Amino acid sequence: MAVPTPAEAELLLASFDLPDGVVIHSRGVSRVAAEAARLLAAAGVEVDPYLVEIAALLHDVDKLETRDDGRRHGIVAARWLSERGYPELAEPIASHPIACLLDPERAPRGWASVAVAVADRHVAQAFVSIDERIDDLRERYPAFGDDLELLRDPARAMQADLALAAELSVDELEARLGDAWRAGS
Repeated sequence: MAVPTPAEAELLLASFDLPDGVVIHSRGVSRVAAEAARLLAAAGVEVDPYLVEIAALLHDVDKLETRDDGRRHGIVAARWLSERGYPELAEPIASHPIACLLDPERAPRGWASVAVAVADRHVAQAFVSIDERIDDLRERYPAFGDDLELLRDPARAMQADLALAAELSVDELEARLGDAWRAGS
């Protein structure tokens, strides 16, 4: 399995010359997703926390390229990383955008993808609830407000599935993920 080391992943992230806010977000998603994967692994679920951590760090490298066409977001990054020799990162990255929750072909499949997607639902420039994150997205992208509202329940359901698999309540899961965010900030 080809997954970049943390140092290589940081160099890759830097090579895309992303705004500071995207880098802060990406590092936070990485910490939170890695914790979600560790919680799953501790409950006996087959998932690679290292792959999840690196995929989450690199999940938004196509932000500048896809800002005018969000439908391509995730797909472009997955293709770029596959071309660089990291095809294992493609699925969690391609399926992380919130709109994928309503797209049967792009919905997160497998625990690595779910961990990255759940983490992305919780991290803005701080750790927030899923509802706060969706409210933030609705404020930033008012033209997509109705569509984002439709994603609230599927996002909560995905988190509930992760909590159940990790043998935690949703509140316990959120507390642990929040602790992971705070540990690095």
